[in-house]
Parts: sequence; structure tokens; C-alpha cells
Amino acid sequence: MAVASMLKEADIKAALEGCKAADSFDHKKFFNACGLSGKSSDEVKKAFAIIDQDNSGFIEEEELTLFLQNFSASARALTEKETKAFLIEMAFASLLKDADVAAALEGCKAADSFDHKKFFKTCGMAGKSAEDLKKAFLIIDQDNSGFIEEEELKLFLQTFKAGARALTDAETKILLKAGDSDGDGMIGADEFAALVKQ
Repeated sequence: MAVASMLKEADIKAALEGCKAADSFDHKKFFNACGLSGKSSDEVKKAFAIIDQDNSGFIEEEELTLFLQNFSASARALTEKETKAFLIEMAFASLLKDADVAAALEGCKAADSFDHKKFFKTCGMAGKSAEDLKKAFLIIDQDNSGFIEEEELKLFLQTFKAGARALTDAETKILLKAGDSDGDGMIGADEFAALVKQ
């Protein structure tokens, strides 16, 4: 059974047409256009099971790359950029509210306006449990090194929303200094949790 059998053919066609160009995929627009966002939780679980082709209980990067082909065999694969953005947004979706993240990003849209304390409070991370902060740390630690390095900090906002601006060099250095309590030039999981709670 394909996801397409659960949806109207015209809606699928319109949704696929809306993301035909490379790097144009937006999962929220796609889910709305194809009608999946209006389905019951049981129907969404069925769609998840179809997309989770290896039945691991997770949708991995390889499965996301081929995501659109679950709706039409002739659909294009997602680009690496689209796949990574989709993964990040889905990962944070379970932790934070879209409206809170949008408000936090809006509050630091201008260069050199990033204030980590205000950002973490506005997006809702400051009130999260130690377990949730560990999950967030793992998302931000994109190279899975066990540390958030300066280059990952520079792209910090982009882990919350694809297309967000990079931090300036000055903002990056301030954030690193605020979080790097042991002076090794990186932020570990415990340091990150302390940084969020400042």
C-alpha cells in the first residue's frame, strides 16, 4: 500500500507540482497540499509505516531522500539540503512549538542581535527537561562528535529552521564563551544544558 492510496490524486499532483524544482520542498506546504495534515492520527501512523521502509520505527535520512516517491513513483528525490532541513525541523518539532521558534528567530533576525538567553527563553528551550536538552544537543551537534564546535555554533540558528541566518563571527564567539565553561573551545552536552538554563 502506498501513501498515495490514502489521498486524492489531484491533491497529490498539486503537492508534487508545488515542489517540483530542486530545493523547493517545504514539508508543511506539502502536507497541507496533499491532504495528509488533515488526516487522523491513525492514518498518519499508517503513512509513517509506509515511509519507514525498513520498519525500524524511525524514518532515516535515506528514506527521507526518497520521501516524495512514496506519493508518486516518478517524483524526484529530495536534495541533500532539503533532506537535512526536513530532518532538523522534524527533530525539533517534537521538542518545540513552531510559533515559539518563529518568534525566537524573528527576535534575532538582524545581524549582531542574537542574545542566547532571550533566544532560549523565547523558543521554549529554557524550560525543557535535561532529557529534552540532550536531544536538542544531539541535533545541534551535526557531526556527532559529542561537542558543538565553533563552526556548528555559527550555523546554530539554521538547526532550528532551514534558511535562518548564520551567526556573525562576534555572536559566535560570544555564544562559545558563554557556553564553554572548561575552556576547550567546544561546548559539551552538560555545558549546553547549563548554557540554556542561564
